[in-house]
Amino acid sequence: MRFISNLNQKIGDYASAIYFVVFVVMIYDVAVRYIWHTPTMWALEFVIMVVGIHYVISGAHAIKNNTHVRIDVIYNMLPPHARRWMDVMAHLMAIVYLSIIVYYGFEQALPAIEMGERSGGGWNSLAPTYMKIAIPVGAALMVLQSVVSLIDSVKGICNEQ
Repeated sequence: MRFISNLNQKIGDYASAIYFVVFVVMIYDVAVRYIWHTPTMWALEFVIMVVGIHYVISGAHAIKNNTHVRIDVIYNMLPPHARRWMDVMAHLMAIVYLSIIVYYGFEQALPAIEMGERSGGGWNSLAPTYMKIAIPVGAALMVLQSVVSLIDSVKGICNEQ
């Protein structure tokens, strides 16, 4: 369990560095567009791909650090015991939902890999293939982290009693 949490922490930490690359690419794109009047064919597509992949693979990091979105107004009004039960229910629902995404994500990714799906734009990159691979991989990481978090929540309930 510690391995999964450490893996997701490292992925999230390293993935955040991607935004520096995005920043540099966007500055470059703006500079060549306005200084030399020659827009790049690849910058926007590259940035969309990188940010999309980052969004998907960093979900497990958010689950691990408990920084995902929830309705805090209601959650914070509950006593700690009820919060733990809410966490258990949320993790169970997340596991079911994310498992479905993993399954159907791989159904989408495998044909994209086999045919080398491309964007069809000016750059004609493999961005759709990479993004379709990232979706089930990121969802699988979230399932694993949700299982770890579920176990931690159940341990918290058992320790209270």
